[in-house]
Amino acid sequence: MPRGDEKHTLIYRELVNILGTDYVSDDPAVMEAFGRSSWQPKHQMRPEFIVLPGSTEDVQQIIRLANRYLFPFSVTSTGLMMITCSALKPYWCFIDPKRMNRLEIDEKNMHAIVEPYVTVAQVQADAMKGGLFYPVPGASSQASALANSIYHAGHWTSYRTGIGNLVLGIEWVLPTGEVLKIGSLATPGAGYCWGEGPGPDLRGILRGHYGHLGALGVVTRVAVKLFPWPGPSIWPTEGVQPEKKSTLPPEKFKSFFLTYPTLEKSIEAMRQIGKAEIGAVVMKFTPFDFVCWASKSNEEFWERWNDDFWSRQVSNGGHMVWVSLWAFVSERQLQYEEKVLKEIIQETGGELVPDEIHEWLDSCCTPNSVRDTHRLRYMRLGGRVAVPGMVLDTMHDVPRSIVEALEIKDKYSPPFGDTGRSIKFWPGNFTRLAFTEMDVLSEKSDESERTMASMLQDQIKIAVENSSPFAFVFRQVNKVGPAFSNIHLILGKIKNGLDPNNLANPTRLIDMEEMEKMKM
Repeated sequence: MPRGDEKHTLIYRELVNILGTDYVSDDPAVMEAFGRSSWQPKHQMRPEFIVLPGSTEDVQQIIRLANRYLFPFSVTSTGLMMITCSALKPYWCFIDPKRMNRLEIDEKNMHAIVEPYVTVAQVQADAMKGGLFYPVPGASSQASALANSIYHAGHWTSYRTGIGNLVLGIEWVLPTGEVLKIGSLATPGAGYCWGEGPGPDLRGILRGHYGHLGALGVVTRVAVKLFPWPGPSIWPTEGVQPEKKSTLPPEKFKSFFLTYPTLEKSIEAMRQIGKAEIGAVVMKFTPFDFVCWASKSNEEFWERWNDDFWSRQVSNGGHMVWVSLWAFVSERQLQYEEKVLKEIIQETGGELVPDEIHEWLDSCCTPNSVRDTHRLRYMRLGGRVAVPGMVLDTMHDVPRSIVEALEIKDKYSPPFGDTGRSIKFWPGNFTRLAFTEMDVLSEKSDESERTMASMLQDQIKIAVENSSPFAFVFRQVNKVGPAFSNIHLILGKIKNGLDPNNLANPTRLIDMEEMEKMKM
């Protein structure tokens, strides 16, 4: 790395002129701290500069400086996904927006205006005071509400609140340093209340399904949708960590954990639940997901995982469904939905788990669906245990996609542990679509890392064959674009138009240099 050369010194001095010495660093020890995450334990480069802007104007000046001296930059929010933004080239500038943590709740119009460092938990805490809530992503409540909304935006209540539809007005600093305001922000005085127009809806360019990974600029402020919250305004807790407990009012929140003899039966039950439009959370889980999520320690996980009930679930296929009913309107509404659900369970051949298992799962899963603090616990066993994104399609496609997922899973078990013949998926929009995931029981070792990398190649291959957006997460668009109607040619024009110097997180979303070589 050219650390300390003339260009490095010049860039550092100019960054200090913009932000001050307290908010710029090129200390190697600091760079090390910004070089890895739970998703990326190994890497080859560190950034050369860390900057902490405090406003949109600061970000704008940093990006304009990058264009003047031609150095690359990337941005994260809370740092839980460093794999998408760590350094790849010399003079790399890493934008850490931890000072940009302003939050405003608009109770009347049911949205929150957030900056990058505002976490989901912060939005929830303030929103609940006004009878509202923000859908919690599977990435946990520690995740950035802004990043979640413009990246994947899948969450525990996706069944009811939808997938990827949380974004309203957006403030967006383009890779050239220009500030673009879209949605209702494009109309002076209209505020953040609406996400579409006027004119073409640019949210599709901004996020698609998995977002642009910072390759099209930096979003500095966004409004996210909020939804009615039937629970208490102050989150109920008792005890001290690690034994702290949260219990939501049972007359307003009630969960059911079901087992089914076949995948088809579980899918039919979920379809019926969606048709009746009851419930706030509907999830197709596996035994491994439940045990790993609810266990407070590795010791408890192995004790639970090896007991008779979960062993039987694994051997019987492990087709489990979790349904959580919320009293959005009244307690009588919840009672009505419970009657409908029990009829569906009876008609589709489902069974409730034993009372002791229900009590254990309910104590974790019901509050977890609203304030997820368990993702790091879930990742504890082996680092990266969740490999997402097999397919995003309708519920009709789930049986086919699960067969393909199980073939990959079998290929790598061992060294991955045996978790049965079941795959989990997240229904969205009242079961009109489903996001399939494959989780594996791994351990913290070099062998697991190598195996995970090999498994990923198989998943990407299937994603390309199935036209799944997952293909774009770990492969540049220019590599998989030919299988998607040459979308890389269109995206290349967009990237070149918005980022003519190719400075915004270069090569990660699309490798413009490689595309130029292909033209030659």
